[in-house]
Amino acid sequence: MKLINLRLLLCATFFVLTIASASLAEDWTRFRGPNGTGVSANSTAPTEWSEDKNLRWSTDLPGPGSSSPIVVGDKVFVTSYTGYGIDKQNPGNVADLKRHLLCYDRNSGKELWRGTVDSTHDEDPYKGFIQDHGYASGTPVSDGQHVFTFFGKTGMVAFDMDGNQKWLTFLGDKSDPFKWGAGASPVLHGDLVIVNAGIEGHKIVALNKSDGKEVWAKEDKTFTNCWSTPIKVKANDREELVFSMPGKILALDPKTGKELWRANSPIARTVCGSLAEENGVVFAMGGQQGSAVAIKCGGDGDVTSTHTVWSGSLTSGIGTPLVYGGNMYWTSRGMAHCASCESGEYVFKERWKPEAQPAAGRRGPAGDYASPVQVGNQIVLLMRNGTAYVIAPGEQLEKISENRFASDDSQFNATPAVSDGQIFIRSNKKLYCVDANKAL
Repeated sequence: MKLINLRLLLCATFFVLTIASASLAEDWTRFRGPNGTGVSANSTAPTEWSEDKNLRWSTDLPGPGSSSPIVVGDKVFVTSYTGYGIDKQNPGNVADLKRHLLCYDRNSGKELWRGTVDSTHDEDPYKGFIQDHGYASGTPVSDGQHVFTFFGKTGMVAFDMDGNQKWLTFLGDKSDPFKWGAGASPVLHGDLVIVNAGIEGHKIVALNKSDGKEVWAKEDKTFTNCWSTPIKVKANDREELVFSMPGKILALDPKTGKELWRANSPIARTVCGSLAEENGVVFAMGGQQGSAVAIKCGGDGDVTSTHTVWSGSLTSGIGTPLVYGGNMYWTSRGMAHCASCESGEYVFKERWKPEAQPAAGRRGPAGDYASPVQVGNQIVLLMRNGTAYVIAPGEQLEKISENRFASDDSQFNATPAVSDGQIFIRSNKKLYCVDANKAL
């Protein structure tokens, strides 16, 4: 009897440990992690780092890019570009532009493979605002068997986990009126890979993951001037694919592309940031005037008058705010911002130190690209100059640490990825793995 009880105890212990281990496994498979929230439940990631502290590895990238890294098991993926648009004084020949999907070993930083795609259509010239982010700005997405990445006018491309290109689908070769280039990231829903191709094709489009063929498309000429990535929201027992678009918030059925509802948005000219969400309410902010709106999901038709929670002014830039404990946190124009999700009113707005300000002569929003991420009960805000502030959430700005890789003077445009206690940060020059427990 004692032997049987011991076996039962051992089996139960193994089961609990297995479940606990599975719950700790944390892939970061798309832009801003699980469903685009920017939230990692892991509380063991370091709060301090530099070249000499808590750095597991760093590796040189073949070229710049603003896309974020993603993490799938023991692999890290990120994109970059080469051949054109590297040097502002001598951009080169656009026909030489190549984009790369790069796969690295997460334990060592060793490059495992590189999928290279030639540019197939006329690209927007390397001048003006496009110099701030370049030609590899969309973050890949993975289902664990394939990696999908959107290369703008060249199209959506799929690779298997060993680096074999499976398909390439052209989605349009249009340009926005300002010629700012591509920037939206794809998301997955079941057997579909969905992307905002509003710049290139004036449409939101869903492709079959297996062959890249179009399953549905929602077309609208007003979708141009939009670089936002959608999120999925559960409302009224249905899943909605919700976008922030110029002048409106739009919800579609992710299976069919059918429009479910729309609401007016004060962000009318250009939309860069994606939506944040809490309890079925989505929050959009952006525009040159600093507009913001909160819309309750789950409606039908035009829900402007019935589902608008609040509308107001909040100064923001390129990034997407992080929702934590009823507040939104973000950084813009060299300042740390926090606003209430319930009212849209500022909780605090404080200026970072002078080193974090946009360079002289630059427009304010251009100084801030990366979106905040939550690691356990702390928030990481990465500035474009490479300074990363770790803060505690609350009614006042409480800075825990200030970190940077002093030898890297390139731009840090990408939102960090967080997985199993590690933080992955990319600049235009390098990819870094920060790990407090396994520093080499």
